[in-house]
Amino acid sequence: MVDNLIIAEGLEEALKQKTRNSAFLAGGTEINRLGSTVQARKLISIGRIVELDGISDADNAVKIGAMCTFQDIIDSPLVPDYLKEACRFMGSRTKRNMATIGGNIALRRTDSYLYATLIACGAKLELLGKDGETETRCVCCYLHHHDNFKDMLIKSVTVPKDALVFSKRYSNTVQSHAVLTVAIGKAQCKERALRLAVAAKDTALTRLDDIADELEKRDLSDAEILKMIEQNKELDFKADIYGSPEYKRYLLAVTIADLAKKVKEARR
Repeated sequence: MVDNLIIAEGLEEALKQKTRNSAFLAGGTEINRLGSTVQARKLISIGRIVELDGISDADNAVKIGAMCTFQDIIDSPLVPDYLKEACRFMGSRTKRNMATIGGNIALRRTDSYLYATLIACGAKLELLGKDGETETRCVCCYLHHHDNFKDMLIKSVTVPKDALVFSKRYSNTVQSHAVLTVAIGKAQCKERALRLAVAAKDTALTRLDDIADELEKRDLSDAEILKMIEQNKELDFKADIYGSPEYKRYLLAVTIADLAKKVKEARR
């Protein structure tokens, strides 16, 4: 239960107030949601901090302030289309005017609108610690080592302009959260050429490096991809109102195959 709200006027104040059982408050869409995952006694509003806003060119990339809303991103002429498409996965314009890119990343939800796309493009995060020091980490590092960064503030997100990214989202309605979101991308990255990520509701939010590596070498059939998905222990799908585990694995397999074909055709 929240019993304390701090309106931070600057970065230093926001970070000073970050203690145990507290959380940064951005757009507020998660805090006000029934069944919210945010458990905090104190909220630190960062909406007035100007350093967290704005979208700008950064050589061959675009730098997006953590407090930029989904609608800000869609409306910006600087933002690449692949990220705008992911922001449009949020069907409600009212929510798009509230929800922020930094908040969506910090929540790490398995039905995230943006994570699959941000992983696929190799997005980088600018993180600010209490000591005032700034660290740059890839979004995957933030996701999988969150305990190291949980008290840090996401200051900005940088995405490449020239990344080739295709994504697909499945949900019961345009307004509801996704059952499955998949993205595959080709970006300028020393670590790997092809990136594949999945956000599967109540199951996993992860990269699928083994499948991406094989797709980089050769074309895979739906059956080959399905077999690799079945062997992935993270993708422990459960039966629910959205379908059986078998159906979800099949849907993921055929979607990956389809997106891989799109990448291949676009690279010709």
